[in-house]
Amino acid sequence: MADLAAPGHVPRPGHGLVTFPCAANTLTLIVSGMGPNKAMAAAQAALNGANGQGGVTASGAARPEAVLVIGLCGGLTESLSEGRIVVYAKCLSTDPTNPPIESSPQITSRIIQLLASSNIRCNHVAGLTSPQIAASREHRLRLAQTGASAVDMETYSILDAATRAGVPVAALRVVSDSFDRELPDLNRALNQDGALDGRKALGVAIGSPLRTLRLLAANKRAMQKLNDALRIVLPSDCFTHSG
Repeated sequence: MADLAAPGHVPRPGHGLVTFPCAANTLTLIVSGMGPNKAMAAAQAALNGANGQGGVTASGAARPEAVLVIGLCGGLTESLSEGRIVVYAKCLSTDPTNPPIESSPQITSRIIQLLASSNIRCNHVAGLTSPQIAASREHRLRLAQTGASAVDMETYSILDAATRAGVPVAALRVVSDSFDRELPDLNRALNQDGALDGRKALGVAIGSPLRTLRLLAANKRAMQKLNDALRIVLPSDCFTHSG
């Protein structure tokens, strides 16, 4: 999760936040960790107290003007190939009691415009947040029945926290594993919080060495695509007056 703080508002030191200037913006990068629970905890800490009146949040940061969720995702349709950039129009949850949450149309439309002007293709999609890793084609087929085109494990939690705080929010991700890619079954390594247990994950990786190597290589390529997009988006005017 990249928390875009208001220009000129710099979080106080000592709270584990990385803050840096980027053109007219002051950016605060918050790494939420893997899974919906960790994402929700990080988002609530970053946004608690963000009530539209300025002030300081529970994380020690000034109230942000906007939040941008960044990271990798899996493709739920054959049309989203590896390396494709996606911007979420809305995000769904695998919990049927949770309603869809829309991203800020002003931020998302501006991101799409900026990327297009730099000849970078991206798709405007419905995303889905799942507590499990979509490791197989069969799993992705089931998730695609929700109407989503991309899946991750954090976005819904962050959109929910930001929306409740009244802070505009958008999501920019890159497809790292395409629809037909088979991943090592890292769901066997998830702990009760929905995050990876390092020791169990190592066991899964050793048991599926080729799939693990392909996953790591695909993640590296996707991160480069994400980096290229962020070089355009982060210094821009996307986040100013983005109500």
